[in-house]
Amino acid sequence: MKGKVYLIGAGPGDPGLLTLKAVDVIKRANTIVFDRLINYEILKLARPGAELIDVGKMPGHHPIPQEIINGILAEKAVEGRAVARLKGGDPFVFGRGGEEALFLEEKGIPFEVIPGVTSAVSVLAYAGIPITHRDLSSSFHVITGHEAEAKKDNLDWGAISKLNGTLVFLMGVKNMDFITKSLIKYGKSAATPAAVIMNGTTPGQRVVVGSLSDISEKTRKNGIKNPAVIVIGDVINLRQNLNWYETKKLFGKRILITGMNEREEWEAGFTKNDSVTALIDEGAEVIHCPALKIIHVLENIEKLLNEIVNYDILIFTSKNGVESFSRAMREKRFDVRRLNNIRIAAVGSKTKEKLEEMLIYPDIIPQEFTSSALLDVIKEEKIGKNAAVITSDIGGKDLMNGLEQLGLKPRKIIAYKNQPNYEIRERFLEEFKRGIDIAIFTSPSTFYYMKEIAGETMGGISKSIIAAIGPTTKKAIEGEGYRVDVIPREHTMEGVIREILEYKNL
Repeated sequence: MKGKVYLIGAGPGDPGLLTLKAVDVIKRANTIVFDRLINYEILKLARPGAELIDVGKMPGHHPIPQEIINGILAEKAVEGRAVARLKGGDPFVFGRGGEEALFLEEKGIPFEVIPGVTSAVSVLAYAGIPITHRDLSSSFHVITGHEAEAKKDNLDWGAISKLNGTLVFLMGVKNMDFITKSLIKYGKSAATPAAVIMNGTTPGQRVVVGSLSDISEKTRKNGIKNPAVIVIGDVINLRQNLNWYETKKLFGKRILITGMNEREEWEAGFTKNDSVTALIDEGAEVIHCPALKIIHVLENIEKLLNEIVNYDILIFTSKNGVESFSRAMREKRFDVRRLNNIRIAAVGSKTKEKLEEMLIYPDIIPQEFTSSALLDVIKEEKIGKNAAVITSDIGGKDLMNGLEQLGLKPRKIIAYKNQPNYEIRERFLEEFKRGIDIAIFTSPSTFYYMKEIAGETMGGISKSIIAAIGPTTKKAIEGEGYRVDVIPREHTMEGVIREILEYKNL
């Protein structure tokens, strides 16, 4: 049985501009074939085990010929796979999507086209330039700039120069001189407003504004390169009033988050997790580099469940421990009613929320999300002697000592292990070269592991604003000789982000 190829427009760069239908297909696809300009975050929507094939082509270089790309699509479809072919912008706007669709049709391979948000319109909008305006431009014209000089006979520059609407050239930076000179040569006023927008719709967006006479030189001086959109027309003058995106508080800031170690957490961030969205909404580029892997140790929890009658209180120090507990309960078909006579304590709002998802409502929740605050509460409570501390292999030491001092008999249950996530090393080093403005560490282990993964490169993080989720993490970072600039009053990710948004020295 043949599979199917979906020619998907992945939009101009901002993953939030991906269509709902595109998201649905990407999540279901067996194979994803993607181009160079596809946002890395979009690829994280792929289901576990999906095959990812990079066929990216740098401008002017074609390491993978179109014929081979066509062959890959056909081969995977014949194998019966659902193939998501991701193309920047819209697949039928200078994306060679039409060629790929014709090839598939000739081979008798089922295909579907999922339109995308084209950069010809969206990039201008993010730069504060409406592509049309009733007083300035009643039409627009999208032209390939990539082949403008090589195939100059294919374009009627005389006709193009006489057009009154907005002119948009895609991928034409290399041919800027030829484009501007041709327009002037055939009658377009040299004073016509012109702009070039690089990395549009992303926090790396850069805009250069001038006129036909000087925009080419300004583009060179400012180091503007592809991917870029060239705009020519009077609508550019509206940018000074409509520049909504680049005026955001965190616009252009690159923020590293190290603690989102679960795939589900990233997906929650992509689908408008409040804390991450607050940063994105203010124009920041959020870089997810999970420094640690979580390895759930279910056998330890299963043993605990077998002996549950021996305990008076269960103490959960993180939502990861709750997740391990939940998985073991499902595996053993453990009836939650057997916890009826056992007190439940939770450190942190996320731990509490995770328990409540299981319909387990904690009896003890300290107002401050620290072990010492929990100990203060337990000191005032009348509970039995036997406590199970459900934590990680590297956590719980201070809590265990504190419980012993209160006269309890604590037992550490290793629910999960933390391991360095070396898989991110290459990407982290690549991102670090581009600069990190703010680094957020959500636990001591995320800092230690990131330091281990990054090696000597980690020294450069001292130039960044460093945020720690709480005093324990702050102490660990400062113990390694780094300063901490931001620590929230509420020791949660939401608290960290609120503090960053209020931080004065951005």
